[in-house]
Amino acid sequence: MNFRDIAFLMAFFLVQVFYAQSEPMLSELPAKGRSMQNIIPTNYKILSKASGDLNGDGYKDIVFAIESPIEKKYIYRDGSDSDTLHINPRVLGIYFGKRNGKFKKVLQSNAFIINQNTPTMEEPFKGLQILPNGDLQIEFYIWPCRECTTWSSHEYIFRFQNRAFELVEYKKGVVQRVSGDEMNYSIDFQNKTLKITTETRNEDDEREYEETLKKFELDHLKTIQSLGKPFEWEFQQLRI
Repeated sequence: MNFRDIAFLMAFFLVQVFYAQSEPMLSELPAKGRSMQNIIPTNYKILSKASGDLNGDGYKDIVFAIESPIEKKYIYRDGSDSDTLHINPRVLGIYFGKRNGKFKKVLQSNAFIINQNTPTMEEPFKGLQILPNGDLQIEFYIWPCRECTTWSSHEYIFRFQNRAFELVEYKKGVVQRVSGDEMNYSIDFQNKTLKITTETRNEDDEREYEETLKKFELDHLKTIQSLGKPFEWEFQQLRI
């Protein structure tokens, strides 16, 4: 982990601590509903939504990420400069479809869908979808500022098993803006393997590739609830 990564994570952590300490009460999503429209609270903005069969029972399920209309501001100071950071609270909701056509809530997270942590940061939440096999994919894109030379993509794959949404895969890609070098991490938590691939340019301006595969031990899988927020779990020298 380089200095820029450390600086980003420190800024992310500090803003999230402030956010948690001063966060207003968010609406509790209803226990059930007939459609996404009457489940999502009034005036909440839909950031991303998807439908599909998450639990393999043959009924359509829904998942969505929404943003509260409650406006939150944080004065961000960097040396002698200051700026205002707008961080409206966000909610992840997951509902299972039932035989009677209604949807029943199985999960609400007020923490997992992160917001910006500096005024110059690009929108970090890329979106979510239900994959053809029923897994839930949630993606983030971290670019701290337009002048920054490194950005990263993060993909979380959750599977409903053992009565929870367990993290079965995680992928991270890091790109160096100037050199174009790339480093990609792919973790299979079920098979307990970590694949690292690097792509660099040598002195002859040719692309070179390197791939390593590592095995690891893990007592139990993380879930959406136990992860809490992205980038707070330190695993294999990564912040997941």
